[in-house]
Amino acid sequence: MEYGDFDAARRRVVRAWGTEITDPEELAAAVERLREQAATVDGEADQAKAIRYLKTLDDLVLEARTPESVPVRQASDVMMRASSPDGTPAERRARAEAGMAEIARIAYAAPTAGERDAALEMNETLVQIIEMIDLGSAEQ
Repeated sequence: MEYGDFDAARRRVVRAWGTEITDPEELAAAVERLREQAATVDGEADQAKAIRYLKTLDDLVLEARTPESVPVRQASDVMMRASSPDGTPAERRARAEAGMAEIARIAYAAPTAGERDAALEMNETLVQIIEMIDLGSAEQ
């Protein structure tokens, strides 16, 4: 099999996830079919590249099979609102700081350490936004 054919099939599976393919087990079956195809890709380098893509697809299957965490989803929603580019630098900074506090509250109420840590990771984006705002203010 040509690598381009494998890559086209891989892209179809990725694009179909969430629309045509909504069941995690159906996604897993599609990835297994790709795994069989990857073994037939011509050329050692191209076959290795196809196999590397399978690792990413395996991660997608694992994520699809993992139930969504309410605290992580809530923290993600807060992070998205708090990272809005609207407003003055002072307003954006205040919104980011408030978002960080809200994310911390959500994280520390999470039922598991994994959910707590995943929620707290959302604050990294807000810290970066604050640093960019502060850097922009210092340059003026």
